[in-house]
Parts: sequence; structure tokens; C-alpha cells
Amino acid sequence: MTAAIVGDGSAGGPQGLAPGAKVLPIRTSIGTPMAFAVGGEMAKGLRYAADHGAKIINLSLGVWEGPDMKLVRPAVEYAQSKGVLIFTAMGNEAEEAHNLNNPIAALPGVIGVGAVDDDAAPMGFSSYGPDTDVSSVGNTVVKRCTNNTGWCEGDGGTSYATALASASAALIWSAHPDWTANQVARVLIQTAGAPLDGSKRTDKIGYGVVRPRKVLLDHEGNPGAPDIDPLASPAPVKAPAPSAAQTATAPRRAESAAAESGTIPWKWPALGAVAAVSMGLGITVLVKRRRR
Repeated sequence: MTAAIVGDGSAGGPQGLAPGAKVLPIRTSIGTPMAFAVGGEMAKGLRYAADHGAKIINLSLGVWEGPDMKLVRPAVEYAQSKGVLIFTAMGNEAEEAHNLNNPIAALPGVIGVGAVDDDAAPMGFSSYGPDTDVSSVGNTVVKRCTNNTGWCEGDGGTSYATALASASAALIWSAHPDWTANQVARVLIQTAGAPLDGSKRTDKIGYGVVRPRKVLLDHEGNPGAPDIDPLASPAPVKAPAPSAAQTATAPRRAESAAAESGTIPWKWPALGAVAAVSMGLGITVLVKRRRR
């Protein structure tokens, strides 16, 4: 994930989308016998990142067994109170019987990210639901080999897609350092490549594929109010708990988004999954008002 964000392309590795970003990697026990403790670890990691200058926190993780949301949710809210923008992978469990979703994606203000292929079609494994907000590339990419001795091709998954969404936000924020996390999120949503079926939003890919070039090169998107969560009412209301139903209307989208519906102007390689990555851009943002 780090290489997908800041890789320099050397030794056959990835060329990162936001090479000028600063990355603070935070390790957890995901994938080990101690993974039962990941809820508490995640909470500590979120607070640590927020207290050490992170402006974007990238949670490239999917579903785990028994996350202690009583610990995670307050930590998410703490990071958000520091002006941090949080992205999390929806998970790679859509082909499972119950389409398991990452419960963090259901928390207010958190951007849930799904995975699409080169044709902007949702990947079969990409978990989906009302908490899917945006998507990015998650199909065949260059990532670290299993034995960690080089680079191999394989599916990047929603972890990889989340890293690209975070990197997109980093690029936009670096160009607009006076914006808040709410404003960065709003223009990402407004300028996303809309679903191919003409909908403003679908549970499979959310409001569409992130396209930072629409903001940076075409100067599209209206940042709007600095202290209003773009995912809160009257935009789609995110559920306060993973099991809660979600209903709402779609936020206003840039007029030209549909013109390039589903277009993906880039394809990036990725590194293997990490638990948490935060990028400190060295800027100050306002404390955000959060819906309870």
C-alpha cells in the first residue's frame, strides 16, 4: 500500500500516485494468531496517527473476527476531531455467503472504498453495501511477492483501491491546503466517475471511481462548507452501527462526471495489504462537526 502511494518505480516496483506524501506506517497483528487484539490496536493506531500529524488515515484492511467497535469508534471520532480524513477498505468478501463488510465503513464520516477493474466494473470479490462511498482500481496490479523478495502481479483488492483513494485525497489536499477534510471528501465524491448504469450511486461502487485529475487539472468540484460532512444528511446518511439500514439522497455531483462515466485514466501497481497507513501532509484543518 505504501508503494502504491509513494513508490518511486525503482527495481521494477510501483510508481506511486502521490510520491510527495509523507507516510507513517502503523503495524497491527492482522494475519497473525494475535489478531483478536486488532480492535484495541487499531484504536491506539488511530489516536497515534492523529496525534503525530496525519491528515489522512488509510485503513487498508477488510473484515476481521470480532472487532471491538466500542474501542474503534471513539478513536475514529477522536481522529476526526483533529481534522483527519479516514478511508477504509470495504473488504474482499463479496463472494462469501453473507457479503461481509468492514464495520468501520459504517461509522459516520468514514469513506468506504470498493474495488473495480479496468472497465470500471466492480470486482466480484469487492464487498459492497450502503457504506460503499467511492471506488478505485483493485484488479491485477504489481505487488510484493509472497516471499517478499520482489514484485509480482496479482489482485490488489479493496486494500489497494483504498490506498489509491487516500493518495488521490493527498494530491487534492496538497493543491488546496486551506481545505478541510470535509471539503476534500466532497470534491472526491462530486468528481468521481459515475456508475455505468447512469445511477448517481450504487452499493457496488458508491458514487463512482475517484478521479483526482478532475479536480487538479480540470478544476471541477465545489468544496462547499468546511464543517459539514458530505456524507451526512441531506447527502446519504451513514449508519451509526454496521447493521443499521441506511437511506438518503445523493449529494450534488459535478455536471461533467457522467460524461466520462466509468473512465479510469490510470492503473497503478500495489504492495501487499497493511493494517493502517497515514499520510501527514503538514497542513492544519478545522475541527469537523460530526453527526451522532
